[in-house]
Amino acid sequence: MKHRYEISYDVRVIERDIRGGTITKKDYEEHLNKLADISEKGCPLVIDEETNQSSEITNSESGENR
Repeated sequence: MKHRYEISYDVRVIERDIRGGTITKKDYEEHLNKLADISEKGCPLVIDEETNQSSEITNSESGENR
């Protein structure tokens, strides 16, 4: 289980916690500023346009509406 500290700054609940007074916006901003920059560890997301086109054709041919 995560420690309360980790849960407090969870992006999925941060707005609720700020509104509820669990943490302040200033505390959250300070937390974000302390985080390490790990952008060099990321990789680009490549979407194959041909795959998207063929899946759209398949969906329309089958009569499905998405």
